[in-house]
Amino acid sequence: MGIFSFAVTSVYAEQVFKVLNVIDGDTIQVDVRGNKEVVRLLGIDTPESVDPRKSVQCFAKEAANKMKSFVQGKSVILVDEKITQGNRDKYERLLRYVYLPDSVRTFVNGEMVKQGYAFSYKQYPTKMLNKFNNFEEYAREHNFGLWGSCPLNITPTKKPILKTNSNPVYIAPTKQYIVPTSTSTSNSNSVGLGGGFTCSGKTKCGQMTSCAEAQFYLNSCGVSRLDGDKDGVPCETLCR
Repeated sequence: MGIFSFAVTSVYAEQVFKVLNVIDGDTIQVDVRGNKEVVRLLGIDTPESVDPRKSVQCFAKEAANKMKSFVQGKSVILVDEKITQGNRDKYERLLRYVYLPDSVRTFVNGEMVKQGYAFSYKQYPTKMLNKFNNFEEYAREHNFGLWGSCPLNITPTKKPILKTNSNPVYIAPTKQYIVPTSTSTSNSNSVGLGGGFTCSGKTKCGQMTSCAEAQFYLNSCGVSRLDGDKDGVPCETLCR
């Protein structure tokens, strides 16, 4: 599989740091001016292997070994994305893109996803989210790494939770009326119904004695003027 290189977009000065340890597939430890700093790779997430609250997930060891093959014992370039991600996460880990200072400037974050060892981390999207999503799709289509070895439900990234409208619009339920069906049929002036109503020439809401009668005259006698706003509900002073 070929190695892909990607341009660094940070405006901050580049520095090269010695990798001291690989913690797992998306976390490493580096020497920053004599201090041991834990670095969480931006934009990616690998199956868990060291979280004591979780069992080791499918392809976690392979992801950690792949990260070791990229950076163990080497020096790396760390690039931040402070504008969208900040400098550190809640665990005080540095948030960085990791590049190798080799001839092709290997983008480690991107290679982990493209080769099927990591997921695009959608819970905390970076400016490079679309790139990572494309890398993930490429790996998925080719069944690289975990995509060809693990069940689909091992994806550790959380789906975004859509915010609901804080002031939802209330939609009133539609009124429904049960109109008695005709038990016999005759001319329009003498329709006999189970409810005792007949088409006796009433045409105004003021002549109706109940909502049921108004509904009967609208539906069975064709007195459309009872439903002035054409919403299917007649004589709304009665039918409300």
